[in-house]
Amino acid sequence: MSKDKAILFGSIGVIAETSDIQRRAYNAAFEEKGLSWSWSRDEYRELLVKGGGRARLRRMNESTGAGLEEADILAIHRRKIELACAEIREEKTPLRSGVQKTIEDARARDIRLALVTTTYPANIKAVIEPINRIQENAFDVIISVEDVAFIKPNPEAYQIALGKLGVKPENAVAIEDTTTSLASAKRAGLYAICTPGELTDQQDFSAADELLDELDSERVLSALGTR
Repeated sequence: MSKDKAILFGSIGVIAETSDIQRRAYNAAFEEKGLSWSWSRDEYRELLVKGGGRARLRRMNESTGAGLEEADILAIHRRKIELACAEIREEKTPLRSGVQKTIEDARARDIRLALVTTTYPANIKAVIEPINRIQENAFDVIISVEDVAFIKPNPEAYQIALGKLGVKPENAVAIEDTTTSLASAKRAGLYAICTPGELTDQQDFSAADELLDELDSERVLSALGTR
């Protein structure tokens, strides 16, 4: 293996199980704002079919007639991020199974690594802190919502990452946990391995090249080495 190969982690949810943390943070932010909104696990599971936290709040505002201004929506979303990141750090949310080994095995083989999300930098920083303690600057490239004009399922985030890495799509593997992000990877011409999370495991992953219960370093390396 060499630096012309890459593994692209497609979301923070691939790295750590954070969906329910995010849900609870939303509910706490709603309560602080004096809203009666509250998302159950089943409701949030359905909401995760479409990406974009701010867009999710705008749809909720419209459907409930809450009359929130855009500034209110942005403030709720910022507060949600603060609360979620605080819990991730305080509870020392662990890496998902197989993540650390995949990173270590990739580094041992000189394979490039990227984190390709359209979430916010604060979320990314909180989730990758355990990785950086194990392997400083583990990712050669990190893409956030601030780097793109279009969020997933648009392929732009992957296209930017591949360009920065200098790696062709046929020499890379994407790891995803939602169908929205899976669509982004496939539109970018990538081989996609999906490891659904606890609130995304009922989504339709039929477009994935491989579907795993947990990340398996050998499967990822095999996909890179045989394509």
